[in-house]
Amino acid sequence: MLTVGLTGNFGMGKTTVLQMFGRLGAYTFNSDETVHEILKRPGIIKKISGILGEDVLMKHLGGPSLDRRRMADIIFRDPHKREKVEKVIHPEVLKSLKTTESRISAEDPSAVIVFEVPLLFEAGYGKYFDRTVVVYCRRETAVRRLAEKGVARDEALRRMRSQMPITKKKKMADFVIDNSNGIRETDAQVRRVFRLLQDQG
Repeated sequence: MLTVGLTGNFGMGKTTVLQMFGRLGAYTFNSDETVHEILKRPGIIKKISGILGEDVLMKHLGGPSLDRRRMADIIFRDPHKREKVEKVIHPEVLKSLKTTESRISAEDPSAVIVFEVPLLFEAGYGKYFDRTVVVYCRRETAVRRLAEKGVARDEALRRMRSQMPITKKKKMADFVIDNSNGIRETDAQVRRVFRLLQDQG
């Protein structure tokens, strides 16, 4: 079995590349989806609203939930609060990651598992994987793609600035995938990297 940490910066195509690996036969893990589930837990809701204030709560008959857009607005403007929230969420993501790894390992000892982890290097997760892959594209390309999804330019740039520079991540990775020039070219790179990963597994 080979575990792979996949990362990049905001809007650079991590999820697209994860899906490509999945179509080639890799097992995949989307940490954004995992975080979405973690944020529904009553204990987590209580801890995060304690850090960010009750403005992030949305009231429902079944109990409060977190307004993720409001959360993002606060934490990407306040690095101190972002760090506190990450200390609540990261251990839960890591537990889920390890559980997934154990389950797949038992089912398929020759598996290649690709874990999409946005803050892989920032959170020190690199040590948990056999190999790491960084997806990148030109900043303006990322901003344009995000704008097409309704993300304002100033918000996109603020989120990018909150992350480790992509140039540094590229140097730290075992493999890099350039997602600047269209799906076909990206797919060809993913296929090449996947063959190399299979050979190393």
